[in-house]
Amino acid sequence: MKYYSFGKLLIAGEYLVLNGATSLTAPLTYGQSLEVIPKDGKNILTWESYEKDKLWFKGEFNTEFFDIIESTDRAVAEKLIQVLKKAIELNPEFITKLQSANVKTNSEFKFHWGFGSSSTLLSNIAFWADVDPYVLHLKTSSGSGYDVVVARENGPVFFKRKNTAYEIEQVNFDPQFKDQIYFVYLGQKQDSAISVDQFKSRKKLFRNETKLISELSKHIASSGTLDDFEYYLKEHEMIISSVLKQKRIKEARFLDLEGEIKSLGAWGGDFAMMTWNDSKKKLIRYLEEKNIYTMFTFEELIKYK
Repeated sequence: MKYYSFGKLLIAGEYLVLNGATSLTAPLTYGQSLEVIPKDGKNILTWESYEKDKLWFKGEFNTEFFDIIESTDRAVAEKLIQVLKKAIELNPEFITKLQSANVKTNSEFKFHWGFGSSSTLLSNIAFWADVDPYVLHLKTSSGSGYDVVVARENGPVFFKRKNTAYEIEQVNFDPQFKDQIYFVYLGQKQDSAISVDQFKSRKKLFRNETKLISELSKHIASSGTLDDFEYYLKEHEMIISSVLKQKRIKEARFLDLEGEIKSLGAWGGDFAMMTWNDSKKKLIRYLEEKNIYTMFTFEELIKYK
């Protein structure tokens, strides 16, 4: 059996999605697969994980007691065991699938891009275990869960967290000016779990900001012109900047940018969404001057109907 889940980007609503803000989320053209190959033997699970076809983790587990027989990274092995155990709690019959199997996962994207190596894995394990991926997320993670939800969507959606449940709404996020939207990797992977925990530790509701961000998520998705789109991006950045008490990315690194740029996900180093009203060749030159070498067009990255 082989399972597949899409990577993700949180286009609008970062951080305040945890407080119930309506967020704009998008599945990506890149994802992660999980292949299960039955094998002879009993109570032994072997696991290999690949990043763009390159082996980065290997482990062997005794599924009777969930002991780590051997692994190339104990922290990864322990986290994997935790997820598998929670999946068994949700569906006890899953243990029979684990008892004698070779598992191979392969990510089509680099992990440090922040496209959802954990969420795509969680979604695929939920496929295999025949359990609800969002419920499995709640038992293993502290984030909003938008990422495991959008991992199975065929196009962008509005996501709204409601305590231990959520609402989604399909959205036609396919701007006429999408050829002027780019996604650039800022060069420093942020740990989203740490960012989430730090934000939640403040225990502030940000009611007004949450309402405004919800409205901006919808405006960003439905913008009819590039000017409107850029205006809403700037407004969004200013609100989250005030919430986090951090400079928005344009002030920090792109003051000379004629367009707009918006942080995506955890602020500080993952991907950002940029508008550029000139040739792609000139954009590449502009980014290289800032030591940025990874960039995608809208059509290359966003999965949309």
